[in-house]
Amino acid sequence: MKAAVAEVDLRRMAALLRGARRVAVLTGAGISVPSGIPDFRSRDGLYADPENLGIFEIGEFLRRPERFFRFAARFYPLLLNARPNPAHREIARWEQFAEVAVITQNIDDLHEQAGSRRVYHLHGDYRTSRCLRCGRVRPTAELLEQIALGYVARCDCGGVMKPEIVFFGEMLPEAAWRAAEKAMAEADVVVVVGTSLAVYPAAMLPRLRNPAARVIVVNREPTVLDEEAAVTVRGDVADVFSGLQRLLAG
Repeated sequence: MKAAVAEVDLRRMAALLRGARRVAVLTGAGISVPSGIPDFRSRDGLYADPENLGIFEIGEFLRRPERFFRFAARFYPLLLNARPNPAHREIARWEQFAEVAVITQNIDDLHEQAGSRRVYHLHGDYRTSRCLRCGRVRPTAELLEQIALGYVARCDCGGVMKPEIVFFGEMLPEAAWRAAEKAMAEADVVVVVGTSLAVYPAAMLPRLRNPAARVIVVNREPTVLDEEAAVTVRGDVADVFSGLQRLLAG
């Protein structure tokens, strides 16, 4: 049974957000779990299946792309069928009263679907793929038939089409990182949602915040940022943000 979210925590969150002019939101896999996309490290996450271990390592992809594409045949439909949940929608709604920058570690497009206009993907996203031989970029949707049939997605030149996801062992996109740093430095409220802050360098970003910024953490499990947070909320993110929406809209 899920524990009820404390009303006092929701009211404290609402008060901080009502007074905010600039909000920086850092989101991780936990925000998309209620939309049907599993996270990585929880008991029911992707890495709970030993078959998936190392699946996002760049060296493993280059050595055995067929292993990744067998996984993608199951995983891509989850991404394609997912829809924003109350957390994505509420964060997008904050743009009605504040300047909001969303910095996400997720490779889905649920923030954009919900209506957020400034979204920085630190780990890339799955919507496009690039040929490792000739550099051609194509929408991943054009490759789904190949992948569903069990093939490695290939370009017309024969090269492997790698999704423009940042695999472990690759550099983060510089433009997204710089934009994220700027958003953290300018925000008066920083909201961390659905991330354990265990993956670097993304986990460093809250440390780069404006020293005067207030911090809100919403996550199922404890994080290293909890002691510095003005508000820490444990619970299902969809429940938390549904309750928050009720207070902010009232």
